[in-house]
Amino acid sequence: MEENRERIQEEGSNLAFIVDSNIIFSIVVAGRRARAYRIIAEHQDLEFFSPEEVLIEFREHTKKLERSARVEFWNKVLLAFSLIRIVPKVVYEDVLQEAYSIARTFDAKDTPFIALSLKLDLPIWTEDRGLLRASFKSGKYVALDTEAIERLLEGEPLETIREKLYRKLFK
Repeated sequence: MEENRERIQEEGSNLAFIVDSNIIFSIVVAGRRARAYRIIAEHQDLEFFSPEEVLIEFREHTKKLERSARVEFWNKVLLAFSLIRIVPKVVYEDVLQEAYSIARTFDAKDTPFIALSLKLDLPIWTEDRGLLRASFKSGKYVALDTEAIERLLEGEPLETIREKLYRKLFK
């Protein structure tokens, strides 16, 4: 796992995340006003990855996103996708079955994100409550919401952040 992460990541990076489509889509809709964009812009030492399937999902939702974004849609698309590295399926295809066995319990469409997380041993940044809850239930990967990402970047320990997120999700 570590060798794959090193192959993809550049030297000198200290934090990296798998970015779920809902985070990317928030940037496409809101552009520079998006909370996710502000986090990324303020922390340029971070690295962000998404599985290649995010491009298919984007294509499926283009019309809806375009209506929501209203102005400068394609500029926002370029902005969002310029911030994230798209990882080819060949990198994580060997863990797709394991990821599917987790994702099928709540949403099989999340399989590639879980697979990439498993393969690179990186947390998933998402607002998808199913994906967040399953990270606790399976114990196989870590998923964090935007609030948790912000606290992590402020220096709060991951264990404390995960405890708070658990209480928020399972109250």
